[in-house]
Amino acid sequence: MSRDMRRTASLARSSWVLSYGDMVTLLITFFIMMISVSAGQIDKIHAWVNARLDDAAVEVQQVMDAAQIEEISVSRNSKGVQITLKDPRLFEVASAQPRQSHLYQLDRVAAAIQNLNIFQLENTEHAPFIKELKTSRLQWLVEIKIEGHTDNMPLTRNALYRDNWELSAARAQSIMKQLQERTQIDASKFAIAGFGEFQPIGDNTTQSGRELNRRVEIYIGASLVKAL
Repeated sequence: MSRDMRRTASLARSSWVLSYGDMVTLLITFFIMMISVSAGQIDKIHAWVNARLDDAAVEVQQVMDAAQIEEISVSRNSKGVQITLKDPRLFEVASAQPRQSHLYQLDRVAAAIQNLNIFQLENTEHAPFIKELKTSRLQWLVEIKIEGHTDNMPLTRNALYRDNWELSAARAQSIMKQLQERTQIDASKFAIAGFGEFQPIGDNTTQSGRELNRRVEIYIGASLVKAL
């Protein structure tokens, strides 16, 4: 093969390598761009969900402010809208049934959550966005999770429940049933958990600390999930 032919072949190979390299660069750029767009959409949706939870927290707080019940607090955190029943006398000792004299607290909580816009966004200004989500096979899911907590005092031998773990779960279930009956919110939106003495917020070596730990926390959370 002559020198000119070898040079031509070399240039052809170099051109092919450069073209392939350009193509790979373009593909990488394209995928980076697509990832960035997806990340932007995810951030936008995440912000929208959080805004709806913020609105719900304001709605709940307004009802509680009007009721002026000091034993109930409302806050907003990463788990959603938190409503805490912090009255240590809400239940009889070692019992999962709330005292009749304290049921007004559950009436107030039920009144606060049963008409929240977050449960009926199809009837608000957010209806077009909800419709758009459905066309993308996304489902707006709202859940009410109820968590029971106790202090670390052991139960007596003849107690109905084996330990504080069972007691806390039973209390969560009891509150769940009370709220579901009062609000008539679909039972599928409720969930419970019992943490016993293992998530204290107060000092279990003092009476005041143990009273803080005897509580029920209600969380209203929301998310977008893929429709079946």
